[in-house]
Amino acid sequence: MTKQLVKIGRLTGLMVIGLATVVQAQDSTRVASAGSGVGYGRLAIILSLLALIGVVLLWRRTLNAKAPARDTARSTDVNQSVIHELSDRLKVLEQERNQVKKRLDVVEASLEQLRQRTTVPQNQFREQAVRNEPVQDVTPRTTATAPTQPQPTPEPAPTPAVSQSQNRTRTAPAPTLPSRLFARTADVPGGFSVGSLTESPSRPMVFIITPTAPMQATFRVSDDPEAQRLALSDPYSYLSEACQYTSRPEPNSRIVTVLEGRLSLQGEIWVIVQKAEISFTA
Repeated sequence: MTKQLVKIGRLTGLMVIGLATVVQAQDSTRVASAGSGVGYGRLAIILSLLALIGVVLLWRRTLNAKAPARDTARSTDVNQSVIHELSDRLKVLEQERNQVKKRLDVVEASLEQLRQRTTVPQNQFREQAVRNEPVQDVTPRTTATAPTQPQPTPEPAPTPAVSQSQNRTRTAPAPTLPSRLFARTADVPGGFSVGSLTESPSRPMVFIITPTAPMQATFRVSDDPEAQRLALSDPYSYLSEACQYTSRPEPNSRIVTVLEGRLSLQGEIWVIVQKAEISFTA
């Protein structure tokens, strides 16, 4: 602060000197020539302006220096007020914690009293029950055993008579399946109906079905040229329902069964369990 005052004093002195030179220059203009007086006057004006600018800058600098000091003073006041509020809150919380602790101590004491009151009657009841329990007589007693009588043996149950019709049904052999069946197409969704199959075809048949068990069979595409020409005339209608292609069907080609399909008899329908794989060769 003292340094700033010294600077202000120096600048003020310079300004005074400048003003004095201005006055002296005006006096000299009356005596001396006009050219030299004008030069001194300009120099004095410049010096006075510089001194004035310096005074203004120092004044603003002092104001800026005082502002942070005020801010710090205000911040310290705010911090102190916040600290006081926090300390008051901590005191209140401490008091509440002490009150809660006292209440818990009272509750624990009452619980301990209740436990003591309940354990004493239980012990008394047990002692009384032990006293009143009768003493069992452990002396062995002899019991007279009655003579055992022989039990009658049960007669064997008569075997039911078996009728002749039952004997016939038991001994009747199972119907034999034909070795081959022929089908023109898969006439029902997902299979062949039993009514559409024949043992001796009178027209070209596309599929040949071979029974392998009472309820199982395999099928393949016939090698008959007429049957294959019929199938190739409309592959979608004759082959797509029962076969899986390994190559694209082409006219005037030959159908080869790569893997036979499998069937399962369910009611009146031979259901396709696995489609047959076929290929088309030239």
